[in-house]
Amino acid sequence: MLRRFTAVSGMMKTKLFLVAILMIILPAMAVIGVEPAPPGQPDAWLTTTGSSGLNLNGKMFTLSSNNGGVTFYPPSYHFPTPYQTRRHKDRAPITTAATTRAPTAVGPTTGVSVCVRYMTDYMYQTFPLFTVSPKKSTLKLQGSTDVFTLSYQDHNSVGLEPIVYLWPDITQEIWTSVCLIVDTSKGVVQLFNGGYMSVRKVLPTQYVWAGEPVIDFPGFDGQLTDVHMWDYPLNYKEVFYYITRGYYGSYNGSVISWSYISYSNRGRAVMEDSYDMQAKQPIWEGEQERGLKEEKLRFFSTEEEKKRELF
Repeated sequence: MLRRFTAVSGMMKTKLFLVAILMIILPAMAVIGVEPAPPGQPDAWLTTTGSSGLNLNGKMFTLSSNNGGVTFYPPSYHFPTPYQTRRHKDRAPITTAATTRAPTAVGPTTGVSVCVRYMTDYMYQTFPLFTVSPKKSTLKLQGSTDVFTLSYQDHNSVGLEPIVYLWPDITQEIWTSVCLIVDTSKGVVQLFNGGYMSVRKVLPTQYVWAGEPVIDFPGFDGQLTDVHMWDYPLNYKEVFYYITRGYYGSYNGSVISWSYISYSNRGRAVMEDSYDMQAKQPIWEGEQERGLKEEKLRFFSTEEEKKRELF
């Protein structure tokens, strides 16, 4: 009887100890939580976040026009945190920052450049390609087969038609390689699409890039890869290096680089091996054996036909 009482007493002590541990851990978990979405965005804005400082070479994202987008930013960047309101009895609401982390951004620049590779089956309709700096000095690029439209400050837009054949040696490939160059010191913009370029156009009104190092792809039906951003207007040689996939010279974004990047995808966006990487994957051994057997059967059937012809 004494042993049974001792055992029950020990079990109760163990349970009380576990309850005390849980009371300590659960509040800490609530404080850590999930990193909040940027101000003005719904809670589901960031659904899946990649590890900081990823090398995405050999990767692509399959997006969807039905809620399947992705946002890229440097590993060192932190989104501005929303403000929380505490209410006290008989006092006015007190607003405090949710965290002391401050967002990092690029300082004053002479412009901004973005290069991307994408693939889509949109042939005769426009679609939202990407948005540079969604919260500050926003640039939105609409894509189509031939004509692109750059919008900024909500009411200004410029049509960019890459019809000038600049580099005839560039061969056609499965990816559409696009570079957008905005020179804020001169107030001009230009777009490159493969071996073609648009004319340089003067912006209708002055534009100054605030330096928010974020590129958002709202989502289109297709794939996306090799995203880079620079905090200055690229020259023709640098664009040529990107368009030719580094064959003539290396390229690497000064603000966002595909080889050192963070991302947040939402909805139905999926990260996969790029088509280039999939093409390099070895053939399954069973398929190789089956191929050899089929080749032998073909050989023997040919030999049999030859023998029949002789006799």
